Amino acid sequence: MSAKIFWTILITGGLGGALAAQAQVGSPFAVKKKKQAWEAEAPAPQAPIPQVLKDTPQGIKDLGQSVINAPNQTSNIDSGTYSSSPQNLAPRSWTQGDVSVPNSAPNSAPRYYQAPQTLGSVNPATAPQGAPQSPFAPKTPPRYENTTSNNPVASGQAPFRQNYQGQNYQAQTYQNQAYQNQAYQGQNYPGQNFQGQNFQGQNSNQSLNHANQNRLQSPPKQGWKDKLGFGNIATSLKGFLKLGAAAVRRETDGPDGDEWDDGYIADGQIRAEVSAITQGGLEYGVGGLIRGQYDEFRRGFGGRVGDCPPDIAGCAGVDVAGTPTAIRGHTSRFFTAGPSDERKTDIALEGAYLFLRSSYGDISIGRDDGAAFLFSLGAPGLVAVNASNSPVDYTGLDSVKTVNDASGFAEKITYTSPRLLGDRIGVGIQIGASYSPNARACGVDYCVRRNGADGTGVLAPDLDDVAEFGISLDRNFGNGFSGEVTATYARASEQSDLAVFDDLESFGFGAELKYTDFTLGGSWLSSNNGLENGDYKAWDIGLSWKPAQWGLSLAYGHADDDSVNLTSDQITLGGIYDLNERFSLGAGVQYIDRDTPFVTNNIITEQNEKAYGLFIEGRVNF
Repeated sequence: MSAKIFWTILITGGLGGALAAQAQVGSPFAVKKKKQAWEAEAPAPQAPIPQVLKDTPQGIKDLGQSVINAPNQTSNIDSGTYSSSPQNLAPRSWTQGDVSVPNSAPNSAPRYYQAPQTLGSVNPATAPQGAPQSPFAPKTPPRYENTTSNNPVASGQAPFRQNYQGQNYQAQTYQNQAYQNQAYQGQNYPGQNFQGQNFQGQNSNQSLNHANQNRLQSPPKQGWKDKLGFGNIATSLKGFLKLGAAAVRRETDGPDGDEWDDGYIADGQIRAEVSAITQGGLEYGVGGLIRGQYDEFRRGFGGRVGDCPPDIAGCAGVDVAGTPTAIRGHTSRFFTAGPSDERKTDIALEGAYLFLRSSYGDISIGRDDGAAFLFSLGAPGLVAVNASNSPVDYTGLDSVKTVNDASGFAEKITYTSPRLLGDRIGVGIQIGASYSPNARACGVDYCVRRNGADGTGVLAPDLDDVAEFGISLDRNFGNGFSGEVTATYARASEQSDLAVFDDLESFGFGAELKYTDFTLGGSWLSSNNGLENGDYKAWDIGLSWKPAQWGLSLAYGHADDDSVNLTSDQITLGGIYDLNERFSLGAGVQYIDRDTPFVTNNIITEQNEKAYGLFIEGRVNF
């Protein structure tokens, strides 16, 4: 895949992430329909309404309950009168003034309703002589028949006090979807659904009409900024800084001899993110990571070990146009000839990405870690250096790595799922996958450049189309006991066509058990190193205990690199004390014993190197 195609995917994915922010909860990729009136988060502003029901007959426990089962009682409804027969469904009647029209129904109880005296008007049928009348009051009091077929009260569809529909009280007035069943589920206050436009002058006045129109006002419509989550912006800024000093003794049976030296490290990073959170629960935004280190003896993991020129049989090298050239594996990054690539101080942009997070998982596009790295485990440790996977090293001899970082932080697209099935089968499952056009990226701990660009003259596999996968299984057994197991796989295509190189394949496994304040963990990595013959294998195991502000950790790691004939054993013991949530102090000891190749009189021999380090350190989190 060319760089142009990748950046096209990058830009397209970024725009897609922004559009997906408009999705509804049911699916983050669905198109959001226009919000209906009943979907408003808060009820519409309420205005005073006329008191309609003063006395509730026995048996009517709720306004939404039909009056059909009410016992034989008489209740006053403002200026009207309601009468009900016992529960034998005998005919009911409503009276308006001195007019009463009986009616009967075999299966339901029709009602006749006498319109109550409305605000600012007097019922002409009962008004005293000379009393003022509303200009909208009818000359002859109308009668409204309300049968079960068109009465939501009798049919159990709507609360009692929501049935003022004016003169044309017909079922078709409820055909508007906005006021059908959804509007009569109790979330609207009684009397809320007065249809002001259907209020005729015969039974209402202007004041009541305006009051009920106010009740129908919907919440303000959301603009495109609210729909995209721009009204809810979140920012995050996190980082740390570790500083350490050590007294280091190195022992070797080579020409360098034994010596004491001082060593210093510094390791820090800052991660910043800005995101928008939609009402549907989607979060999308941009993020970045800046990493800086001071590490006297190496630039990232790997480097030159021993002394084994490529023109000597058995040393790691390849013949290119008649010139012997040293080679290095992709995973271990060790080589045995040529200039060293040590660099004491470095700072790099190791993260620049777009992301979309939802209940369906997380997607990131850009410069970020791959899925195999994200799902890798290692021996637990509490201090800056460990028996494996240490970002910095006091001794300069660290050789054990069990994380599967096939593509480092090279540009890629990554997906990680949420934890699944934990509530059903008792084991949570999480999966992840990523794709990177190539493995080239150079930072402070991972540095893979194009061949010929690192100044060493050493050749390495040229890897494209890096695919990574990871899976994690975890379970909480209760009583403070939990466990997690992970597996990772990565594959990449080699492009140089040199016979000494091969397509990359690497596998990783990890396990971690926790019980109260104890954590026991270990991991294993096997990689063909991107070489035809030069596997790299490493494993580690460790235990940490942190019962309070203080804690202890002990770890052991081992590695074999067949390409450069390297074998290494490492042990680290450390302790830490947290002064507060931000500051902590630590101290410990680091020990490394490794064998590297060394050529004497054109014969490859084995050189033993040992190092001891006594260190103290401090850490600040922000």
